Amino acid sequence: MRSRLQPRRYGPRGLWPWLALPASLTAALRRAYGSDPHWPRAQLLASGRSRPSPAEARWLGLGRRSAVFWREVLLHGPDPRHPAIRARTCFALNAIGRGLRPLTRHGSRPIGNTLFRHRRLRRGPLHIHCTPAWGQNRRWWRHSLLWRGNTRVLVIEHFLPDLPTWRGRGKN
Repeated sequence: MRSRLQPRRYGPRGLWPWLALPASLTAALRRAYGSDPHWPRAQLLASGRSRPSPAEARWLGLGRRSAVFWREVLLHGPDPRHPAIRARTCFALNAIGRGLRPLTRHGSRPIGNTLFRHRRLRRGPLHIHCTPAWGQNRRWWRHSLLWRGNTRVLVIEHFLPDLPTWRGRGKN
């Protein structure tokens, strides 16, 4: 898989393996939290149906009047007061009838394992971002698309200050 990654010198050393990981962050978080099957957990912030933001519409290839299903969660370890990742997943509402209905019923379970076990979904390149581009309080995040035919799923992941130390990709 090809990734659009910024040169290594621009990303913080401890964060770079997380940013560049082409596989599931859920599995890597599980390893960072000690391979306990109960972690990470997803704290559901909200989910629903709405119009996509202009960026989401562009990334998903949707028109202005399209509707999406979206879900936002905080992924955390044993202490929910210290989340590691804020994640948003969205896709066109008409994709629910094309095999994505299970993604609307995840509740407080991490969605990453389901996405990466879906045999027909393929992941596109990672796009890494930093907001603001320069300065003290920089926040790193990435987005990528998973697709099957014309069906696209957008995954946006924001890396929070309590991200644990990298311990590998997640496979023991």
